Amino acid sequence: MDLSQISSALRDKRVWAALLSVAVLLAGLVFWAARSYHRAQVRDGLNEFAPFANPALDLAFPRVVLETEASRNLLEAGARRRIWTLHSRDGTPPALEVRLTNEGQRWFSVVGNQIIATFKVGTREATRVLELHDIFPTRQVRYRYRWTRFQPGSEILGEDMPELETEYDGEALFHYEDGQWRVMHWSTPVYDRAVEKFKSLEPAQQ
Repeated sequence: MDLSQISSALRDKRVWAALLSVAVLLAGLVFWAARSYHRAQVRDGLNEFAPFANPALDLAFPRVVLETEASRNLLEAGARRRIWTLHSRDGTPPALEVRLTNEGQRWFSVVGNQIIATFKVGTREATRVLELHDIFPTRQVRYRYRWTRFQPGSEILGEDMPELETEYDGEALFHYEDGQWRVMHWSTPVYDRAVEKFKSLEPAQQ
């Protein structure tokens, strides 16, 4: 192709339209690749972060609690699974004493007047990132995750316990530090609410 042909081609609007289409396509591919890379980076960051992937059950409650319908209902799951036994105490107001069974001592310890979980609740994995917002040096993330295994002791959560292999929504905050993105905060609302209920147990007078 000589110079006159090249010059004629450059004056053809169809050529410019084709070049523009190619440029837009390339820009789209670059954006998609960067987006996919960042989301995979975040997903892998969560799955490689032990407190997320294999969390300890952060749970403690009084050994002797006020006996109410709500407290008994909450503790019944552990009694049904022979993690502990429940014993009513007369008084004003009435109280409920929680005593660990031999099985329960595998998963919980009595420290003073508190019963404290001493095990990893199970394993979970982030499956996909739904939203990612970069405001350097932070990243706000909304993701889906699923539980892949539960330890038997986690059954004290009863009907509120998440289901295995079911996807749930979560949120996380990453911070860029020392050349890498670090998980600073994360939430898994369905599971968090189940654990949070135990904080409603009120201690009874000994």
